[in-house]
Amino acid sequence: MFARRKWAFVALAVIGSLILTACPPPTPIVETVVVTKEVPVEVTVPVEVTKIVEVIVTPTPTPTPLPPPKMPPPEEGLVYILGAEPPTFDINLATDTTSHMVINQLMESLYNYKPDGTIEPAAAERYEVSEDGKTYTIYLRKDLLWHDGVPCVAQHFVDGMIRLAMPETAAEYAWLMYFIEGFEELNTADATTPELVEGVAIKAIDDYTLQITLKEPLAFFPSILAFFTTYPIRLDLIEKYGDKWFEAGYFVGNGPYKLTKWEHEAVVEIEKFEDWHDADKVKIEKVIFPIVVEPATQLAMYEAGEVHSSGYPSAELPRILEDPVLSKEFIRLPRPGIYYLGLNVLREPTDHVLLRKALASAIDKRVILDEVLKMTWRKDAYTTIPPEIPAFQEDVGHFFDVEKAKAYLEEYMAEMGYEEPGDIPLIRVWFNKEGDNIDIIESVCSMWEDNLGVKTEMVTWEWKVYLDTLDVCNTPPMTPAECEYNAYRLGWVMDYGDPNNMLNEVFAPGSPFQYTGWENARFTELMKLGLEETDMAKRIEYYKEADKIACEDVVMVIPLFYYDRTRLIKTGIHYEYPPFGSPYLKDWYFEE
Repeated sequence: MFARRKWAFVALAVIGSLILTACPPPTPIVETVVVTKEVPVEVTVPVEVTKIVEVIVTPTPTPTPLPPPKMPPPEEGLVYILGAEPPTFDINLATDTTSHMVINQLMESLYNYKPDGTIEPAAAERYEVSEDGKTYTIYLRKDLLWHDGVPCVAQHFVDGMIRLAMPETAAEYAWLMYFIEGFEELNTADATTPELVEGVAIKAIDDYTLQITLKEPLAFFPSILAFFTTYPIRLDLIEKYGDKWFEAGYFVGNGPYKLTKWEHEAVVEIEKFEDWHDADKVKIEKVIFPIVVEPATQLAMYEAGEVHSSGYPSAELPRILEDPVLSKEFIRLPRPGIYYLGLNVLREPTDHVLLRKALASAIDKRVILDEVLKMTWRKDAYTTIPPEIPAFQEDVGHFFDVEKAKAYLEEYMAEMGYEEPGDIPLIRVWFNKEGDNIDIIESVCSMWEDNLGVKTEMVTWEWKVYLDTLDVCNTPPMTPAECEYNAYRLGWVMDYGDPNNMLNEVFAPGSPFQYTGWENARFTELMKLGLEETDMAKRIEYYKEADKIACEDVVMVIPLFYYDRTRLIKTGIHYEYPPFGSPYLKDWYFEE
């Protein structure tokens, strides 16, 4: 078992000022946790007392077996726990897996991901590619309807992608569509003009024919046709309802389910759309998403028979895996992604690469997986590319080595003039409190303190506030230099099966999804080469070199472990999960 010293957790009213030149980030709504060590602790010593007690022994009755928990009947719907409040159902602004678990049921993109990672037609019937590989002509189904009965046509898909590109939308995922001719120019403009909008090569040829032209041929672009950046949208409803358009009672989608309830911080409910083009194939009439943040509460509800699917606290994994019932309901599926710490390269002391190397080498990731999370099957990570994705490398990155970590630290201290590790400025770690993050980050900070002697501080946030605050720190004229974190915790589940999705769209300098402040000319060049090259073998070598730069040479990120998908699902439910994105509950059903 991972040994922890006594830590003092002190709730503070103020974190310390974030020096801002723009709008200040919101104050955390949970607490700031200051981690110190070797705190004097008043100990009450138990006194042994001898007492004569008369004991009357009575036979222990044989316990009556409890009946199995009564599950909600199928006619009441599927009950699937969400582990956090969805930040938004605005299809152009949502970036998190919680929001998209629901949105994926309400909306239908051009294609869907299959369980094997390939794509299949959804709103589209087929597509054709021009001889030069740049123009995609997509033919839509002619029986597509919005939930209010309005036909869903090609212009709605154009409107959705153009709204994504509009600078005033401030959509973080606009980056993903920069491959399209004119898209980046519109998205990065100071102001929207008709000429810029017209210059985006996304056109409705007629009501059921959509055409997209890329700057250059792109081997993985068909995978993006299944991504949420191609969702259609109703501009008339956005104009009519304003900021309320994505709330229950106003949201109108084109997918197999309608949004019927969203009680914030409590529950989301969706119901089958009877006029969806394949409604006869949708077997589950209603889905209820209780919003339950605490994993222990999720598991208690699951075991009480109140829900069909839930998460669980990692501390309960040994019991789950040994339990004759729960072990059969515990599922593990591929889900390429990574859990990591980003490092602020613009703020002392993590602005120095030697200290970053010391920090990376001082973390025993197997201990975190085996003893803290109890997920012995998961793979510890040293690069950003998961094992399921081309360009994965086994021998790159900073592996756990205390002596090497101390050597990096001593070289750093000598260069900076520090006599003791305690003289090094405090290392502050930001993270969101949901799930197992507290246990994980506590373990990392303990390792840094035990193995290097540096001082650390943990700062926790509620998920939505955390994302908003990081975004403020990364929005010009702000930079991470003005925000008081040295490391931040995030995870990335891949959107499609190409290394570009991880290295270019998440960790490249200028990406809206990384908050490190780093710049690297060679890395940027490699990303450009990877996009332009059509030979997959050459592309893989470019991405391998880039991953080594990020994780080993510069250490702007410390990967901790690779994801898979684990969950509890009751026996008797047919389920499917694609490796990318959220499941399509239209394909789930209660087995007879």
